Amino acid sequence: MPFNLDKFVASPSVEELDSLKKSDIVKVAKHYGIEFQPLMRKAEIKRYVLEYLVDPA
Repeated sequence: MPFNLDKFVASPSVEELDSLKKSDIVKVAKHYGIEFQPLMRKAEIKRYVLEYLVDPA
């Protein structure tokens, strides 16, 4: 099943984030305006996304 960014943004979950490919995590990060380096590992970008989604500030 292809990744649906709008569906993820409407109801983000750690479980779905864990199942995404790096290219999909990059789409999520770009959507939220999270800065990252393209050469970063998938786990590092995912950590930035998680921090953004969990931190209310």
